[in-house]
Amino acid sequence: MSRQSALQFNSISIPNFAACARPSAEGTKRQGTTSVVPKKSQQNTRASAPAGNFPSSRSRVRNINWSLRVFLLIVTVAFLIAWAAIGHAATPDAEALLKRSDSYRNGWPAYVLRVKITNFESGKSDEESLYEVSQKGTDKTYVEFLSPRDKGRHLLMLGDDMWIYLPDTSRPVRITPLERLSGDASNGDVARTNYAVDYTPTYIRNEKVGKEDCYVLNLTAKRKGATYQRILYWVRVEDARPVRAEFYLTSGKHIKSATFDEFANSNGRLLLRRLTLYDEIRHNSHSVLEYSNMTPRNLPDKLFYQGRSDRF
Repeated sequence: MSRQSALQFNSISIPNFAACARPSAEGTKRQGTTSVVPKKSQQNTRASAPAGNFPSSRSRVRNINWSLRVFLLIVTVAFLIAWAAIGHAATPDAEALLKRSDSYRNGWPAYVLRVKITNFESGKSDEESLYEVSQKGTDKTYVEFLSPRDKGRHLLMLGDDMWIYLPDTSRPVRITPLERLSGDASNGDVARTNYAVDYTPTYIRNEKVGKEDCYVLNLTAKRKGATYQRILYWVRVEDARPVRAEFYLTSGKHIKSATFDEFANSNGRLLLRRLTLYDEIRHNSHSVLEYSNMTPRNLPDKLFYQGRSDRF
């Protein structure tokens, strides 16, 4: 081949080779683009599908959570309301209980009864005393001493004031309800028997005394004439019948306890028949109070007139 022919061949073949190569590269590029684009599109399609459903799922979750919170709130409120209602229903009316309990010791608006007090020291009977008690309303009590050694003595209570009349004195002597009457019995243990008048009651708890289910009431003195500053009082859940009591001074000292031992029917009423008082300072001493002949009676006001000392 001549030199001119070779140059012509080279000038033709190189451009032709470049031309052949370019389409191949472009084809490869297009092929790459074609092969990549569907993949990207596929990826975008796959990504876009969950992206379209995700807000809906989150919304459903939020709705479920909100519904659950509302439900729990409703249940909690209902529980609290029910608990409060049960608690309110379970708390007894202390004032109503105390008034009902008093009815076992005070049968009628005006009545007369006998009280026999037997004192014991170290388990042995020491002495006996007998009294006739006339009571009208809640603030008038007249006590006549019937034992031979106490003949001529009388006790009068009007509201918060109390006097004793002695046969060898011309004027009554002012006394207090807490002063000793006989043994472990104070003047107020016989003359002041309306706890609902003298004390403000509050419910403390339920407690079993022996076989009896009881309410425990705390009685706080609201009158200066009250015998004790505070009384812990156990009454039966069934009928508010008194079961036991603890008596405290203003200092908080526990000085006396009582058990309400026996009840009996009298003129159609169930009334206290026997009460025992225990000395919490001298533990070997106690007194038994027996009640009898409780009868309703129309008592004249002049019986309770403090100035009529001549009647004695």
